[in-house]
Amino acid sequence: MAGTDKAVPAHSLHRELELYVQAGISPMDVIRLATSGAARVMGMAGEVGTVEAGKRADLILVEGNPLEHFGDLRKVTRVVKQGRMYDTGELWKMAGFR
Repeated sequence: MAGTDKAVPAHSLHRELELYVQAGISPMDVIRLATSGAARVMGMAGEVGTVEAGKRADLILVEGNPLEHFGDLRKVTRVVKQGRMYDTGELWKMAGFR
């Protein structure tokens, strides 16, 4: 399972996932590890972790293709949270950074 219990993880998850890819795990397997794998470990596979009818789905949209260039996961252009889409500029403003 990927992730941290740190209150403000910042970019640590991105870095952790990049290290898995550098260690030889395929980008698709790393993405599964951080999504459906984490949901399974947390006992939440019926609620989250995959995009399926009836599940909660908070998503990110990125510029590029992380299966070809894993660092593209850092190029977030939109976030979908609880059914609402945000662009990254809007999120930075909400967080008080711009």
